[in-house]
Amino acid sequence: MQNHLIPSEISWLSFNNCILDEAEDSNNLLYERIKFLAIHSSNLDEFFRVKIRKLLTKNSKKNTELLNKILDEVNLQQNRFGAIWKKSILPESAANNIVYYENQELLEEHLEEIEYYFKSIILSYIQVIYISINQPKTYFLNNRSLYFLVKLKDTSGNFNYAYLNIPSDKLDRFKQLQSQGDTHYIISIDTIIKNCLSLIFPSGKVVSCNAIKLNRDENYLIEDENSGDLIAKIEAKIEERKRGSSTRFLYDSNMDAETLSVCKKTFRLKKDEMIKGGSHHNLYDLFKFPNPVKPNLQGANYPGLKHLPFESKKSIFEIIDKQNQLLHFPYQSYYYVLQFFNQAAINRNVLEIKITLYRISSQSLIANALISAAKNGKKVTVFVEVKARFDEYNNLFWSREMKNAGIKIIQSMPNLKVHAKVAMVTMKDKYGNKKYYNYLSTGNFNESTANIYSDFGFFTSEKKYTDDIKKVFAFLKTKKKTGAPKHILAAGFNMKERLLELIDTEIENKKAGREAAVFLKVNGVDEKDIIDKLIEASRAGVEVTLIVRGICTLLPGIKYATENIKIYRIVDMFLEHSRIYKFANNGEEKIYLSSADMLSRNLNRRIEVAYPLYDEKHIEEINTIIQLQLEDNTKRRMINSEGNNEMEILSIDEPRRAQTEIYDWLGECNVE
Repeated sequence: MQNHLIPSEISWLSFNNCILDEAEDSNNLLYERIKFLAIHSSNLDEFFRVKIRKLLTKNSKKNTELLNKILDEVNLQQNRFGAIWKKSILPESAANNIVYYENQELLEEHLEEIEYYFKSIILSYIQVIYISINQPKTYFLNNRSLYFLVKLKDTSGNFNYAYLNIPSDKLDRFKQLQSQGDTHYIISIDTIIKNCLSLIFPSGKVVSCNAIKLNRDENYLIEDENSGDLIAKIEAKIEERKRGSSTRFLYDSNMDAETLSVCKKTFRLKKDEMIKGGSHHNLYDLFKFPNPVKPNLQGANYPGLKHLPFESKKSIFEIIDKQNQLLHFPYQSYYYVLQFFNQAAINRNVLEIKITLYRISSQSLIANALISAAKNGKKVTVFVEVKARFDEYNNLFWSREMKNAGIKIIQSMPNLKVHAKVAMVTMKDKYGNKKYYNYLSTGNFNESTANIYSDFGFFTSEKKYTDDIKKVFAFLKTKKKTGAPKHILAAGFNMKERLLELIDTEIENKKAGREAAVFLKVNGVDEKDIIDKLIEASRAGVEVTLIVRGICTLLPGIKYATENIKIYRIVDMFLEHSRIYKFANNGEEKIYLSSADMLSRNLNRRIEVAYPLYDEKHIEEINTIIQLQLEDNTKRRMINSEGNNEMEILSIDEPRRAQTEIYDWLGECNVE
């Protein structure tokens, strides 16, 4: 019988291949396609920073086979990336009078311009390190930084080697040169440096110059989180991460064998870590690829829509008191979330604000509102998850800023991450009684990502939500549980158990001939007990539909196991980040919006919150969104039983695109 599981690494690479589909799709405008190339490069870079090291260090046959499969797939995707860039992006750019200098000869008019820029600006940041081949010495490449490995020939005919940095961390990677007539020219600082090597090495002949880059393992393990200063341990591990073991050494495929051997010896590399690449690395810098004809060649602008109830002159708290409010980001403006905290900060009746922060914007308006609230005499308690990978420094910075303003800061808990996105504002009413206003979300309190991440935000003052959220905040403060929540699902309390029970109910309903179905929209699926229960549901005949953006280790369509399971992916202009759990429940459907994926880490090692929807209007809105996504025939892929992506054309005559249709639908109804 065919195995119904796929390695998470292979599944993730399958998702990243969808990004290349979008980069290759000529229906997308040129700069949208360039953006997808940048996303693919950024994703792959992170993959080698966090997902590979264990396979490189554990030399079992199974791991070796998986590593080889991964590297083969990475090679295919890198070749595909290069082909899209050279055969599609560059010709289309040229057709629009945008010339990108790569290997072609520079115009005479630009030679002086780039030499001036090199001498006056770039050269300020260049550091050259000569390699002594015969004398043992430690050479170090910074994680994710760009370098050139230069092969030199001296007057005696001897070969020497040096490497120098490409200062893309200090300067814009791409520079727009003077236009010539109607034609615009763009050049990378890599190419500028290559053309000015004689100024760096005046006494030697440059034989070759090849781009190199090193990824280092950025995972860290704190062996004992229960004793000592956890924050100090995290800070120490963050510093260690800069010197982590190598996981990928990318080198220009044009590099000769002798130079490659020098690299291997100089940087103490292993064969499996050395991967052929192109002549340019870190192409996530394409996010800032100049557009001289802006706004042409870019996708349509989708400004955040208004949410009419919040456009009233009444305070946001009066509006929430009248009716629960559901927002859809980025289709609707994130301004209302900021308004919630800004009004709380200055309202004389507000007594206290509590909030969990996982990933904070570097220029966080929410953090500043909390600081203002504290300075205005409000009691403010903030749980900051310092262990949020790659955001540790940012979160530590804001922790200090808020603490200095008088905010009570609770930082990372041992052996748990707090990934829930909840806030509670306590206010006194005109009778002096306490009233509570809650905000729950599927996405982070981050106004920057809210512009590109698809998420839901929910405002409520109903007691049934308040009572449950109080239990979550009480646990964060005391580390003691005061009973399981009754309405919300909370990982760390009852989420996984309740999910299994909800699926069990669908199984029982199906066996009894009642209406039964399970729908899950999440970013990842790998939790064993959930997968086993979904397979049990499939075997019982329950229709199971998943929309999974990233990793999905479960394979659909396998006889006697997952034949009643369908799995889809949607990759489009907005990153699908929201989580929806929906259960048919014999016609009385239950819908939850959540911060949690169906991943082991979310359900077993994190504090998460899923909140139920009871308002018929909100249930109808979510069902409309689900239906639009399932009818998408341009950006929705179906995952097959091999784990590959297939476009499922539902109607050739009528192209359907969920994200634009959701935007238009919300604009038309302007949810009241």
